[in-house]
Amino acid sequence: MTLRVILYIIMYMSLNILYIHGFNGNPKGGTYKVLKEYFSNENLFSFPFPKLHTDVVETSNLIEAYCKDYAINLIVGASLGAFYALNNTICSKRLAINPCMLPSKEIENLKDRITGLNIHIDDDVKKIWLDMESYKHVNEEIKKNTFGIFGKDDELFHYKNFFDKIFGVPESSEAKNSILIDGHHSMEKACLIQGLEAFSNYIN
Repeated sequence: MTLRVILYIIMYMSLNILYIHGFNGNPKGGTYKVLKEYFSNENLFSFPFPKLHTDVVETSNLIEAYCKDYAINLIVGASLGAFYALNNTICSKRLAINPCMLPSKEIENLKDRITGLNIHIDDDVKKIWLDMESYKHVNEEIKKNTFGIFGKDDELFHYKNFFDKIFGVPESSEAKNSILIDGHHSMEKACLIQGLEAFSNYIN
């Protein structure tokens, strides 16, 4: 048996996680570090996604390619990255952290770090986002395998009610697939770990 085959066997036996950072985010920033610590026995992958707000098709294709190449079975996204995670249908499980569920409405309200001006979004990007924001792909299986973590003190936006409407599991379910906890948009470590514990309890 070759080393490559052995590595593939190990990958398929493990939880392979792809983390998608948010707008202007750092693929190895604070959220990644908490995920790396929490999922210390799993395989966590993170890559730069510089075109989250400029080329939706290229970004989506890149995410799909990573999911296939690395046998990803859990996709985790933060903010705008969570929007792409929620729209992913290849991966079996999705975790959204303070998701920006309507980027066509929200991203232009953000400021460019250099100029201080509002971010400009091209019309073709908005058009694709608007179509994705309908969440037409969501079925009962996707709902069951999706979880949302929301900070009470998120200073940018609040989409828990919207998430629950689109992705919420039936009222009869024993466990709910979202949680509202203390924390800001860039969630503090202790808060994020609380959310990850709730996700782990739900998904297992």
